[in-house]
Amino acid sequence: MTTEGFQRKLTAILSADVVGYSRLMRENEASTVRNLEENKKLISKLVKEYEGRVVDDPGDNILAEFSSVVKAVDCAVKIQKELRIKNAELIENRRMEFRIGINLGDVIEEDGRIYGDGINIAARLEALAEPGGICISRTAYDQVKTKLDLGYEYLGEHSVKNIDEPVRVYRVLTGFETAGKVIGEKRFQERKISRRLVMGTFITLIIIAAGLFSWIIYSHQSRKVKPVSTETAQVPVVSEAVKAKKAIAVLPFENLSSDPEQVYFVDGLSEEILNSLAQIPDLTVIARTSSFSFKGTNKTIQEIANVLGVDNILEGSVRKAGNAMRITAQLVKAVDGTNLWSKTYDRELKDIFEVQEDIAKAIANELKITLGVGRFFRLPGGTENTEAYALYLVTRGLFNAGETERALKSINAVIDLDPKFALAWSYKADIHSYRSIFGPSISAGVEKDMALKAALRAVELEPNLVFVYTSLGWIKTIRGDFIEARLDFNKAFVIAPEQLTGYEIIYQAIHYQAVGNFKMANELLEKAQQNDPIHQNGRATNMLNFALLGDKTRAEEEYQRGKVLFGDQWFLGNQYITFIRIGFINVLSRDEIILSDPICDTVKDYLESPQKGLAELCRLYTESNNFSSAEFLYISMWAAYFGDPEFAMDAMEKGIKIEASGIFLAWFPVMHEVRQTPRFKKFFKKLGLVDYWNKFGWPDLCRPVGDGDFVCD
Repeated sequence: MTTEGFQRKLTAILSADVVGYSRLMRENEASTVRNLEENKKLISKLVKEYEGRVVDDPGDNILAEFSSVVKAVDCAVKIQKELRIKNAELIENRRMEFRIGINLGDVIEEDGRIYGDGINIAARLEALAEPGGICISRTAYDQVKTKLDLGYEYLGEHSVKNIDEPVRVYRVLTGFETAGKVIGEKRFQERKISRRLVMGTFITLIIIAAGLFSWIIYSHQSRKVKPVSTETAQVPVVSEAVKAKKAIAVLPFENLSSDPEQVYFVDGLSEEILNSLAQIPDLTVIARTSSFSFKGTNKTIQEIANVLGVDNILEGSVRKAGNAMRITAQLVKAVDGTNLWSKTYDRELKDIFEVQEDIAKAIANELKITLGVGRFFRLPGGTENTEAYALYLVTRGLFNAGETERALKSINAVIDLDPKFALAWSYKADIHSYRSIFGPSISAGVEKDMALKAALRAVELEPNLVFVYTSLGWIKTIRGDFIEARLDFNKAFVIAPEQLTGYEIIYQAIHYQAVGNFKMANELLEKAQQNDPIHQNGRATNMLNFALLGDKTRAEEEYQRGKVLFGDQWFLGNQYITFIRIGFINVLSRDEIILSDPICDTVKDYLESPQKGLAELCRLYTESNNFSSAEFLYISMWAAYFGDPEFAMDAMEKGIKIEASGIFLAWFPVMHEVRQTPRFKKFFKKLGLVDYWNKFGWPDLCRPVGDGDFVCD
């Protein structure tokens, strides 16, 4: 075609299309068309916001142009984030993901339309992108590499049809831990090596892989028969995957102040230093629950490191008097106790943020971990009010020490000092949700309402605070708002999945157990135990999940491991193993019921006399005064064990109304007859679980039947 009279210009071109569009159309044409139109409207709106224009949108493709490459890439990142949030509300096979390619190139414009090689390159880049991903050309990369808070991965040179020169391609990385990084360029520069070396390396890798495969088989078989050691220091409880990375544990710093109350401030500061380190890319940091479990023990550095599977330990001390602080920190190489780095900071309280960042940067430097652009990332939702922050640290120490009443008063004082401190509101939500479960059942409803109110205020102040969405998911789970809970958990994993480690993952695993998705819970619990291997609740939840998956043997093995780690302090483990042993309809002996409480202690005498056992349960149930959720659930399971499904259903309803996540008990084999009652169906529909399953997928034990009905095995 002739270009005479046409306008030539240099422009940033964005090309986007739907991944798997044909499959989506085959499965549900009407829904796909409707979803596509909604997504196109969303993308068009964002393009306009970033001062671009949609040039064409045939079928499942969108073509847009921008006068600025920076705005084009910024817009693409926003598009993918908004689409991820939208997709989180859909079941997996109805999600619509886009790929995006961006190029800076010369085009011809005629009557508002554009043509030329620049568009062909953008389309090729789009095809190279991953679902939900963005690829850009070298010409675009040169314009944005120092202007946006992003990272990039070089994918090499790729040929483009009808273009003489290959195009250099970069993948856009949006995680905060990769900001300012460019990875992969060195890899491609070093590819010009001899064929002999390539083949030699290939053969070597095959040999290594074969050996590794044999080791994995041997290791797996050994784990089946190897007894758990009674020496805690000889039982590494983290996975080999964690050991393979640069891993560190932060021990609680020692309080050297004359005031013993300062220990709460010191514990809170230790946890904040741990959180700062957890933001460093390529560094695995063991979660607080596990590393702080060694507080007050006489274990050596080597013993602690062996249990946690880490190479390095950070320890230190704090002396605080008024606003003056002396903080000493030292990094120890675990294998031989060598002091790798140490420093003492004599600072004022106002410098506390700088000290935390300095310690994190120094450790990253010592371990030869790159921080990217040399900048440190603070979590959103913080405060610049040092008085509020210092009291926030005290609150964390109080709460972790079990001083929940004092912690609540303290966090309220923090919020009085800075009402816009979003992290404080999020922590307040956690305190109230804890009190709703472990406090008196008569106040559980008020505590849940307070928790929800605090979490929503935190979101209002800081929408990108990932931890508050896990808190919201947990709060809504215990309230029985299962669909909304799932959507909040999904948002957390969209915003910053790399920040979710221990209890945040356990919250979602418990949610999955409640709704009957035990396999999904298992995946999360495996991840949680890598970062937080000595988390009592995590271990207990993992044990429970093995049972719900039908593997009572694995559950009993996990219980024995927990006894080694936690001894008599593992109350939740004792509680769950009792649930499990009742739940598998075995003929129980008195010795198997290890939990001592009024219900179990009474029932022990009637294990072989179901009618007498039911009569005693009825007496306890009738005389109950302010029973907790767990006590109602115990009565429900014992009633099912003794053969009265209606009684079991009545007690279960009362327990679930106090704390809805306890609905997991409904999935044990002993509850089979309960699941067949009309009352069970009615109650589960009222809870919204049928709507949940229709939206997110049905669990293994239940399936839809007819219009709005269901059955459970």
